Amino acid sequence: MPLQTTDVVVIGGGIMGTATAYHLASRGVNVVLLEKTQLGAGSTGLTGGIIRTHYSVETSARMALRALNVWENFDAIVGGEVGFTRTGMVLVAEEEGTEGILESVKLQKSIGINTEILNDESLKEIAPYMNTEDVHMAVYEPDSGFADGSMACSAFAARTRDLGGVVRQGVEVTGIRVENGCVIGVDTSEGQIDAAAVVNTAGPWGPALARSVGVNVPAEPSRHQIASYKQPADFNHPMHVIIADMLNEHYIRPDIGGLTLAGSLVDDTSDAVANPDVFDQKVNRSFVEEMIDKSAHRMPALEQGYLQGGWAGLYTVTPDWHAIIDQVEELPGLVLGLGFSGSGFKMGPVVGEMLADLATGDNQCPISPTIFNLKRFESGENNTSAYGSRIIG
Repeated sequence: MPLQTTDVVVIGGGIMGTATAYHLASRGVNVVLLEKTQLGAGSTGLTGGIIRTHYSVETSARMALRALNVWENFDAIVGGEVGFTRTGMVLVAEEEGTEGILESVKLQKSIGINTEILNDESLKEIAPYMNTEDVHMAVYEPDSGFADGSMACSAFAARTRDLGGVVRQGVEVTGIRVENGCVIGVDTSEGQIDAAAVVNTAGPWGPALARSVGVNVPAEPSRHQIASYKQPADFNHPMHVIIADMLNEHYIRPDIGGLTLAGSLVDDTSDAVANPDVFDQKVNRSFVEEMIDKSAHRMPALEQGYLQGGWAGLYTVTPDWHAIIDQVEELPGLVLGLGFSGSGFKMGPVVGEMLADLATGDNQCPISPTIFNLKRFESGENNTSAYGSRIIG
C-alpha cells in the first residue's frame, strides 16, 4: 500500500523545489515536497545569491525581470523574509565584445528592464571606489541586489504548508516509479507515494535520478568557490554595487557585516566536476589569493581588507549553460527542473511557476519555457549567450 496518494510529488528542497511546491499549493493542487536532509542543504544554501536581470537571451531576461518583482516584494506576494538587499549591479567590459553587450542592453530595455550604459562620469558617481582605468564599457542596473538562499527556501516552504501542501524533510526519494510507460509516483526511505506527476528539482542529484528511469539529462555537478573578505574599517561603502567584471572574469558582491564576496565567471568546468555526496566545501587558498588580487584591482580599498573565509558549492551545468525545464515526452508525468548552471537562484520564483504549469497542464506563467526543452541537445539547437562567459548568459 502506498504511504500516501497526492497529485504531485516535488523532489528536492532547494529554491526550485520549494518555489514549485508553493505555486502548486497556491493553485489548490495537492503537493508533497520531499527533501532528503534539510531545506536549502544543496546548491541553494551555498549560493552567491545575486539577483540581476542582465541576460542576452530574451526568455532569460524576461524570467529575471519577473523574478525580480517577486524578490523585491516577497513578503507582499508570497509572504516571509528572504533578505533581499538592493545594491545595484555594474557590468564592466573591455572593448572586445561590446557589440554583444549593446545588443543585450537594447533587448533588456525593450522588455522593461531598468538598465543603462554609463559614461565615465556617471560610473564614478555610482561607484567612486572602483578602478575604471581599463574599463571600456559599463552597464548599470540599479534594481539588482542579493538575497539569502536558506531564508528563501524556508519562506516558500512555510507558505506551501500554510496553503495546505506537505513539506517533509529527512525523507529520501530512492526511485521514481514507472508503470506502462508513465510515472506513477516515487519510492522513498519511508515507503511509496502515488502521484500523477513527479517534479525532479533535485539539483546536482537530479540528473542521476532521471537517468535511473532511462532519461538522459546531459548535466554534471560542478564545484564552484566563493571567497569572503572583511572590508577595511575605513571603507565607507559597505553595500557597494555588485560588480560583474568581464575583464577579469570574476564578480564582487557585498554582504552583511561589512563583508565582500568574490567568485569566478570562468565557465570551464573541466577541473571542477564533483560528486554531490562527497566534495570539498572549503575554499582553496589559491582561489582566495586569485580573487583578492582581481578584486583589489577593481576595488583598491579591498587590498587593505583581510580574509574572512569562504566556501564551495555546486552548479549543475548543461552543455549550453542553460537550464532544462521540460515535461519528458517519452515518460508522461515526469517534469524536469535541472541544470541551472549557476543562474538558477535568481530565477527560482518564475521557474516554480513554469514547473507548476508543466506538472498540471494549467499554463499560468506568461513566459514559455520552450527554449529550455531537453531535446535541444539531441537536435543541436542549443541556446547561445552573446558573451564569452556563459555564466553571465
